[in-house]
Amino acid sequence: MGRKDHSGGRKRSPLLFGITFRAILVVAAAAMFLSYIAVYVNPAKFSLPLFFGLYFIPLFAINLLLLLVAVLRRSASAWITVVALLPSLLYTELFFKIGHEEKVDTEGIRLKIESYNAGMFSSSEEGLTREECRKEIARHLSMESPDIVCLQEFFAESYTQADTIFGQYPHRHYHLFKARNGKLFGNIILSKYPMGERGRISFPNSTNLSIFADIKHFGRRLRVYNNHLESYNVSFTALAHKFSGLLKKGDGTGAAAAEKNAAIAELGAAGEEITRDIVQTHEKMKGTFIKRSEQVGRILENINSHSQPAIICGDFNDTPMSYTYHTLAKNRKDTFKEAGKSFGGTFIPVWPLLRIDYILVPRDVECIEHTIHRTPLSDHYPVTAEVIL
Repeated sequence: MGRKDHSGGRKRSPLLFGITFRAILVVAAAAMFLSYIAVYVNPAKFSLPLFFGLYFIPLFAINLLLLLVAVLRRSASAWITVVALLPSLLYTELFFKIGHEEKVDTEGIRLKIESYNAGMFSSSEEGLTREECRKEIARHLSMESPDIVCLQEFFAESYTQADTIFGQYPHRHYHLFKARNGKLFGNIILSKYPMGERGRISFPNSTNLSIFADIKHFGRRLRVYNNHLESYNVSFTALAHKFSGLLKKGDGTGAAAAEKNAAIAELGAAGEEITRDIVQTHEKMKGTFIKRSEQVGRILENINSHSQPAIICGDFNDTPMSYTYHTLAKNRKDTFKEAGKSFGGTFIPVWPLLRIDYILVPRDVECIEHTIHRTPLSDHYPVTAEVIL
């Protein structure tokens, strides 16, 4: 009887594993499909898919790993993951580009644009002072020599400094908020070409904003939008450090029994704290998703009220798998998708997973080059695009 039960258990075990494995495949596939849907769903109406869009790359990696396991096991359920991954081919170029050949014979007037979240000149990965960081960014702009520069989280000691800094750009438009210490921060557009109409789009209860300026460029006008959309207001690096500390605590070996018990208790408390932080983080993120969708609506309202071509730059604080990006990029060219190469990540703390800085141009513009400059002068990388009008 014992042998029969034992034998029966062995027969049932693979079946149970197969059912469990198939359930895992289905859940992972469902999460993947929700990430695709995220780009079409306004978070103000339904926010759940937006979280899956944010985790598009990790979900893609998980499904790819599950597909490999399914193939090695010769599982008939592998088709579930194949179907889940097929649509991702449509989105790959938003995150990674193999290469781009420049069309040197294209006729037209070239225009070079840069978008850069300067991190208030105080977010250098190398610990530079604000003045040192400013000088290095000035050197970077001199070397790259873009025609138009859109800076977010620009910082100035005074309006005089805001009017004179980066003097190679005689034309500028900015909107700056005043901090409690009297210092100024906000968005600025710098241009080698004259400006016409200028303005700002304010967002309620926020120091994020969008500014715009009409650039007079060889007989035509281009409206350039410099956007800094709602930030997450959470520290991903702090969460990463906590998680790293948790892993280190779990690495202890050779401890006495009492010390081990204390370590386990401490590990459990740290795990609960991280879980609590993650839940709170996602609650905060839900609010920012909704705010960004409202901000996008205000920007589009302004764009649609004017006839001139619009170039949209800035820190969107959202990935390409988001309602924010999809709405602003609709009927426009993404310069990275058109002319970029390698990974598109622009947020240094979690590079290459997060691409949140963009340059979007009209459909009839030819994209010649898109470069992400791996310079550690902020927690963002600057991006430049060269286009032919």
